[in-house]
Amino acid sequence: MQTCPNCHQPITPGSRFCEHCGFDLESAPAKPAARRQAAGQHPKAKRPKSWLTRLIWGVLTVAVLVVIFLGVGFYHRQAGKPKQITLITDNITANQSTDLAKKLVSDDPSLKITSDTVQPFLDYTRKHPQYVKNMRSDLLNSGETRDHTFKLVTSGHTLGVLPVYKLQVATMHPRLSTNVANATIMANKTAVITAKNDHFTYTAGPLFPGHYTFKLSGSRSQASQTANLIGSQDRNQAIDLSAKAAKATKETTTKQTTADSGSGETPTPDDRPTTTKTGKAESDMSSDAQVAIDAASDEYGFDTDDETYTVSEPHPQVLEIKTYDADSGRHDDTFRYDQVHSIVSVYNSSTGKFETNDDDD
Repeated sequence: MQTCPNCHQPITPGSRFCEHCGFDLESAPAKPAARRQAAGQHPKAKRPKSWLTRLIWGVLTVAVLVVIFLGVGFYHRQAGKPKQITLITDNITANQSTDLAKKLVSDDPSLKITSDTVQPFLDYTRKHPQYVKNMRSDLLNSGETRDHTFKLVTSGHTLGVLPVYKLQVATMHPRLSTNVANATIMANKTAVITAKNDHFTYTAGPLFPGHYTFKLSGSRSQASQTANLIGSQDRNQAIDLSAKAAKATKETTTKQTTADSGSGETPTPDDRPTTTKTGKAESDMSSDAQVAIDAASDEYGFDTDDETYTVSEPHPQVLEIKTYDADSGRHDDTFRYDQVHSIVSVYNSSTGKFETNDDDD
């Protein structure tokens, strides 16, 4: 139905003037559609997209998907979780304390993780290489070691998407006790605390898991204990540094008689018994030597503080440890420690060979 463009009332088709307002309908501008129809033109139909355009977009989409797929695969091979776990455990095996420290976080913020902090753990794993193998397997399978000491955590993302992993370590808090007042308790070569009385107890930590030698310092009384603080069962291990009664001093009486007078003569300095200090205390040895000494002590049951030591390397990655009585300087035993296989053997003078405990079976 046509309407007047002026008053918008219905009009009769073909009228020149509006019956309502008298508007000259022929003077009104024609609508575009009407003009096109009057000129014999028709609206243009929409042209469909060409098959070439659709093909180009399809190829681009496939290319993007392929790039994403290859990128994800490359990440998993070169920087994914398995690769990152392997790099961390390789740092442990290679004794790379500085690189290892960068890949660790602590469950206790007060523990500052450095190359020195992690050294007790590296000392432990050198004696127990199987621990690292189990560690790698556990982290790959469950993200946590079976002793609940190390757990894989996300510490950030590469490119905002790809996760970066670190190991969170559960710290150790051993319970120390001693009956020696004013003695300083040492953990390896680090002073922990000074005992305030002769019935002193103290919860140390946080300590990084690993192999430790606890001993008294700054006192004439001596006491020491070695401990492997490595699993959840060791987290609050009791360390007893109670000093034992001093050893009784042996008196040596030298009697000299003369054939005729029966009178005694005081021995000259060359005649008197002498004590020769040979070797060094364990605490003064290198970390490699300390690991070897501790392994020999564990295997053959001697107190590391009762001996002094000399350590040599007769063969690559084999250390020879000679032990001497700390009081008399007398040579006691000779051991060899295989650093690769963590095997200790003792020299048997009757056979002229180094033998292990297994050889006795």
